[in-house]
Amino acid sequence: MRKVRLVQVFEEIWAKAEKRNVEYGAVKGFDVSASPRFHRIHTKSKAEGEKNNRYITLGIYDSVNKKYALFDTINLSGNFRYNSNTVPPEFAEMRRLVDSK
Repeated sequence: MRKVRLVQVFEEIWAKAEKRNVEYGAVKGFDVSASPRFHRIHTKSKAEGEKNNRYITLGIYDSVNKKYALFDTINLSGNFRYNSNTVPPEFAEMRRLVDSK
């Protein structure tokens, strides 16, 4: 699975999180636009001397339960636990986080 496909899977999870933000509101007592429940974490890191962004970090933070789920694409480079043909387990953790009440 390539980084581009990973980003597409993350975008699907994030769309569900945004939908939950709109449906169930935000943190108790705040407006949805001012303080949503789910926050997106998406950073790009560049190694020194490189022109392109090589690795990205994808994640979701739940401001009600104070939990987060992250996936860093550097794990795909030579890590035996990750198969490039399957979705990493961190994405299932993100789905569980969004589905929690």
